[in-house]
Amino acid sequence: MIRFLCTERRTVKNLTNTGMDISAKTVVCARCGIGYGRYKGNFPVSYAPSYKGIGYIPICRNCVDKMYAEYMRETDDPKAVMHQICRKLDIYWNERLFDSVSAKASNRSVTSVYLQRVAAINYAGKSYDDTLRESGELWSFDGAAATHIKPAPVYSEEQDETEEEPIDQELIDFWGRGYDREIYEDLDRRYKKWTSGLGDISNVQEALYKQVCLNEMIIAKSGAKGEAADKATKNLMDALGSLNIKPSQTKNDAQDAELSNTPLGVWLYRYETKRPLPEIDDDLKDVNGLRKYVFIWMGHLCKMLGLKNAYAKMYEDEIARLRVDKPEYDGDDDETFFSEVMLDEPPGGGDDP
Repeated sequence: MIRFLCTERRTVKNLTNTGMDISAKTVVCARCGIGYGRYKGNFPVSYAPSYKGIGYIPICRNCVDKMYAEYMRETDDPKAVMHQICRKLDIYWNERLFDSVSAKASNRSVTSVYLQRVAAINYAGKSYDDTLRESGELWSFDGAAATHIKPAPVYSEEQDETEEEPIDQELIDFWGRGYDREIYEDLDRRYKKWTSGLGDISNVQEALYKQVCLNEMIIAKSGAKGEAADKATKNLMDALGSLNIKPSQTKNDAQDAELSNTPLGVWLYRYETKRPLPEIDDDLKDVNGLRKYVFIWMGHLCKMLGLKNAYAKMYEDEIARLRVDKPEYDGDDDETFFSEVMLDEPPGGGDDP
């Protein structure tokens, strides 16, 4: 039976005579042939060059665990078994990383934890070729080295001493374990740039700024490799939105100056802080008439509700002041009334004096 490996959106063609019912969204394990609805959660993540096109190892998690169990039947050395799995699947092998993983993981989960850690930022993009390069065995076959090998870069003693210096414990406590020195320094530089001049910040803001720095670095590294970083970009925008510093949330000074683009609350804030209201004296004098205005019309509201209050008289006096008396035409005939009201002619038929 032919096995197919397809991405989630790749169209599967020519499936006749395969004996498999595969839809356009089926992802098939290259080892056991079982189909899954998606890569995420079912296949180990890998950014090695061999799997750059899909970002996952084409062998499901269950098969990787089975490989571990099968090799363990031949040897009782978990480290050698994990090394063999890395060699077989073109995964970067690091003995120190395995030691730190095995100290925290059980034999059943050591493969999942190691593959998860080796796909982290500081190991992303590495493969088993890098393991052989580090050991100097990449171009050695059957004990004999290949000819015309370019010499490895020569490092000075000062560089070796710098690499051996321990990483600042404060950086490890702040960002967590597992990163290289370069990563810690990059994250620390980004964090200081974002938080410069903010003073004391809350724990929530600190966590959000850390997310901003981490996702910025992921985007930068992915861009250097020509890879997409949609998830990191979304996470970055979400963190910026939570901090209210997204580009769409920051206002332009020129637009703020325009009345049509300035909310009422902003204007109130400006008048209260930049052009404050006159101070009220000890007798609570109504310097701007606002108090009187409220009392007058609140008096009308109380009157509508049938409530007695001391300000109803103020409302009645104000209404009397604003009231317009209707003219009376008791002694005029209909023609005179029509001429004065409808035609706006002066009394006497509109003749000029």
